[in-house]
Amino acid sequence: MSDKGADYEEVTEPLRNFAPALESLLRELLISKEIQFHYIRSRVKTKGSTVRKLDNPAKSYTGIADLTDMLGVRIVTYFPNDVDRVAEVIRDEFLIDEDNSTDKRALLDADRFGYLSLHYVARLGGGRSQLAEYVRFADVTFEIQIRSILQHAWAEIEHDLGYKSSNGIPAEIRRRFSRVAGLLEVADNEFQEIRDYLGKHQRRLEVASGRQWKGVGIDQDSVYMFMRREVAVRTLDRKIVRSVGRSLARPTREYAGMRQIELQRAGFETLSDVKKELELESDRIANFAHSWISDKKVGPLWGKGSTPDPEQQDDDPDELDEDFKVLTSGVGLFYLWLYKCAKGEVADPPYHEVSLAQLRSKYEELVGK
Repeated sequence: MSDKGADYEEVTEPLRNFAPALESLLRELLISKEIQFHYIRSRVKTKGSTVRKLDNPAKSYTGIADLTDMLGVRIVTYFPNDVDRVAEVIRDEFLIDEDNSTDKRALLDADRFGYLSLHYVARLGGGRSQLAEYVRFADVTFEIQIRSILQHAWAEIEHDLGYKSSNGIPAEIRRRFSRVAGLLEVADNEFQEIRDYLGKHQRRLEVASGRQWKGVGIDQDSVYMFMRREVAVRTLDRKIVRSVGRSLARPTREYAGMRQIELQRAGFETLSDVKKELELESDRIANFAHSWISDKKVGPLWGKGSTPDPEQQDDDPDELDEDFKVLTSGVGLFYLWLYKCAKGEVADPPYHEVSLAQLRSKYEELVGK
């Protein structure tokens, strides 16, 4: 065994101390730039791996000081475009060793299989290296690998199969590797294009909110924007929470998704149609919601095919109140849906006949006032 790794423990002790701080720094930098990532993980090269690398006859290492990847950090992003965004941050924040840094993506021939990542060898930048918490690590060199999650999947599986290069792989396996690599590349690009499209969709929705939502179809994203931006929704929400003495919480996309399904089942095709209905029926919907929430004798809403349990209606009213102390913004859309179910305007509503009878009774009670 080579004695080149004799000073392994002395070299790696400061690296182990620095690794958590470097991970934390990278997280803060990416979060500040609003770059989403799957994970950031560091590792210090093991002694066995160090010795094997130093003994590589194809290299001329004289000792551990020649190795630039004793401390490594891997950043895995969700989308391929974010690899380049992360790279910009790394270049802005660290001193890059250009001679030892490589964009391995550019080294891949068009007719070869493989999925590689961007590697930077770096040190702390001048300003940061003078800070008290980093000064002792000012001379530490480390490697940062950046890849998308699908590039990472390829690399991990390829590594698990034991292939470092394509030279010794049977021709049939090479062909199969190439097909998989092509599929991954297509998937990576498709996910990127989907995200880009959704970004444009969000921007279009922001513009549509100022045009009365004309022609805007009903999907989770449009309903989410509608709940946050539309005055008619916010007005109805305020009427409801004031009437029952509750507060409002921010909506989630999941909540918007539930309201989207209800609006579509209620027969709405565009958000401009929903807006018109809210403006026309706002007071009646608010009264219906107040009456329904305040009446301890109604509910819960039993789904079609379920078995109603009368004993649940005898629960402690104070416990039931706990469920309604905070209502979600956009709750007016839920009561628009219930109101239309109660009026009989929804074909085949998804509730048990017991619940439908309560809804109809509540509507008739309000209409008769």
